[in-house]
Amino acid sequence: MTTAPPLPSTRATPATQQQRRLRYGAALAALRARDAVLPPGSVQRRQALQVCGAANLLTALGVRVDVVQPAVPWPRHRRHWLLVDNSAGLLGDLALLVGAPRTAEGWAETADRVLPVRSRARRPAPAGEAVVCPVTVRYRTDDGPVLAPPRSLYEVMGFRGLVVEVRLLAVGREVRRAA
Repeated sequence: MTTAPPLPSTRATPATQQQRRLRYGAALAALRARDAVLPPGSVQRRQALQVCGAANLLTALGVRVDVVQPAVPWPRHRRHWLLVDNSAGLLGDLALLVGAPRTAEGWAETADRVLPVRSRARRPAPAGEAVVCPVTVRYRTDDGPVLAPPRSLYEVMGFRGLVVEVRLLAVGREVRRAA
């Protein structure tokens, strides 16, 4: 009687988890060091640091980000307002920073919430209309979807082949923002 080979585990080995912890700590320290030498008034450099910092942290954790664009592109002539329809947690917010446009309203607030790099110059709330741009964040591995999203860094480090899918959905209704 022959037996089938054992199925591969979706858990990372303890050595891989230790390596991810060390890489995550190093990426976080590098992000804070780069923030310390950044000029206070440099908005574009700070945004670039936030995007690269989020990407470096996700890479250190061994997480891939898959950004799915909408069938109809978001309008370029109007402001965007991000609307995330599920609670994505820290990992989903980092993936959102990498996948969503930096010009969208709500992007800077997400970056300030999840990264140690803070926007020094506060912008006034924009007046006028913005287009609601819904976004969903889902988790999967090579074996299929993850039913319960990881909530701690230790859970994330334990996955093997974790992919965060950021799906930019079709543009929704318009919203008015008070001045």
